[in-house]
Amino acid sequence: MRRLSAVVFLSVLVAVPAVSQTPQPSGPPDGQRRFQPPPDHWMTIDSLSQAVGLTADQRTKITPAYTALNGVMKDAAARRQAIRQQMQASGGGGFTPGQEPTPAQRAKFDSVRAEMEGFQAEADQWYAAIRNNLTPTQQTKLDSLPKPQLAFRRRQ
Repeated sequence: MRRLSAVVFLSVLVAVPAVSQTPQPSGPPDGQRRFQPPPDHWMTIDSLSQAVGLTADQRTKITPAYTALNGVMKDAAARRQAIRQQMQASGGGGFTPGQEPTPAQRAKFDSVRAEMEGFQAEADQWYAAIRNNLTPTQQTKLDSLPKPQLAFRRRQ
């Protein structure tokens, strides 16, 4: 399970965002799965407003939390990109998929995972601040939307 976790984590870090690329029908040449990293934004304020039916007053109240949430998402995306570039420049840190990571590699993976979980915790706080300014009906609508995700959650 730790090996799979390390492979998935490294794949997320070194995968090049596929946003502006055409998907390749044959898949990755080396047989690895590639995962698209989380986006650098959640949704537009207009989309959120329309989806949950915000009043003008509510929109004014949640705009600071919404802006902060998207700021956290941008910061996390920039940090992921920097880590990805650092790993690519160092040849992936010597990590070979399918092999057990070294203690140093595992420590780096754990460090990056903890950093991303910190970003996720901050994003969750801003999301809660938005949710707390909604009516119960609007909260139900918000709950049906995809939540902002910055870190892949481990399966327990």
